[in-house]
Amino acid sequence: MSFQREKLLMDNEKPSLAKIYWILMKPRVVLLLQATAICGVLVYDLREGYDSGRNVMDSITTSLIVLIGGSLASGGSMAINMWYERDIDPLMKRTEKRPIPSGYISPNHALAFGIIICLTGIATVSLLSKEAGMITAFSAFFYVFVYTMLLKRRTPHNIVIGGLAGSTPPAIGWSAASGQMDSILQMDSILPWLMVLIIFMWTPPHFWSLTLSKRKDYGEAGVPMLPVVRGEDVTRNHIAGYTVILIFISLTMCIVGKAGLVFLIAGCFLSVYFSYLSFSLRKSKSEEDAWNLFKFSNIYLYSLFVFLVIDSIYYKEIFE
Repeated sequence: MSFQREKLLMDNEKPSLAKIYWILMKPRVVLLLQATAICGVLVYDLREGYDSGRNVMDSITTSLIVLIGGSLASGGSMAINMWYERDIDPLMKRTEKRPIPSGYISPNHALAFGIIICLTGIATVSLLSKEAGMITAFSAFFYVFVYTMLLKRRTPHNIVIGGLAGSTPPAIGWSAASGQMDSILQMDSILPWLMVLIIFMWTPPHFWSLTLSKRKDYGEAGVPMLPVVRGEDVTRNHIAGYTVILIFISLTMCIVGKAGLVFLIAGCFLSVYFSYLSFSLRKSKSEEDAWNLFKFSNIYLYSLFVFLVIDSIYYKEIFE
């Protein structure tokens, strides 16, 4: 469901309780993150799992459980975030139509919903492995308590540190498929950590491009986002810098992560266009270019992980 669709629902009619719950979970963000978790499952199975006795049905079952459990845990965290930010959401046009400021659900109701589905999601993922459940719990805790409550209103680097919470899904998927943490910590399994690092470095340029186009909202709400505190030029320079690092890490996967030719070619094309948008924004300084970068950053991340899965199909032919 798009942001425009969410807004239309709120403007025209009172949504059903199911729709209110759906909006509280921020489904667009959650589903993008869970897509990377499923990629973690598939990449593990294609490269290691099928040699260890797993099969296609195991991949499907694990992916479904990770999708359901991860969506509940992440969605619950998002709902708790909306509960905590109920005082500033009415001050921003982007968030003023959310369920709590609109009066469609009480704060306590939203909080209870968030806690219940978050804990349910953690328990669901834990059915696959306790390590996957632990990482899921860490992500939810970090997003709610570290990012939302501690960092967001105190430092312009909130999204850099807080981005760790949204970076873990590939590690969750990998550990859920492997059934143990050891396979992640081994040096020959550096790939899941590179996947995590990609999302971690992707988050700042992704979110800062959004804040550039919504700078006034954050300023009026008193949220110290980088464009508000340090200015738009500094933010554009930061976006360009993080983009360079992101692209370097992405292509490093071909060297130390054993990604192959499919990923290399796709990664180069995606990275060239991502760089073009980032440095165009640095020159043009337009909100339209910031918004275009924000939209493409979603495509970039999703496509990069999809091509990594495709590349993993041919992994053995190249490296064995």
